[in-house]
Amino acid sequence: MELMLITYLMIKHVIADYFMQYSWMIKDKGTYGAWGGLAHSGWHGILTGAVIVWFGHPLLFAILLGLLDSAIHYHVDYVKSNFWKSKKLGPSDQVYWIAHGVDQFLHFMTYVLLVILCR
Repeated sequence: MELMLITYLMIKHVIADYFMQYSWMIKDKGTYGAWGGLAHSGWHGILTGAVIVWFGHPLLFAILLGLLDSAIHYHVDYVKSNFWKSKKLGPSDQVYWIAHGVDQFLHFMTYVLLVILCR
């Protein structure tokens, strides 16, 4: 069951981070409280809550875990975006991709935490 839950959370991550993230969200992620970053992390929270409910957990519990995922996701993206900005990094820079990889690792570790909390 835990393997399936983390698999669904990773599928959710790909959908929210790549299919449902638009340029207006990306440009705002480095400004604290800006609508784009909040909307992006909000999608993560909503979809995480849906996955948790799908796995049979109570709605309130799913909402709380969705909010936790959203808050962590927001802050990880905020730090990464500001790191990129402060170093003037772009896709042609190796450090840009290292930061992106660390960002993705932290998101996946969030899902490990969520699976532990669902035990």
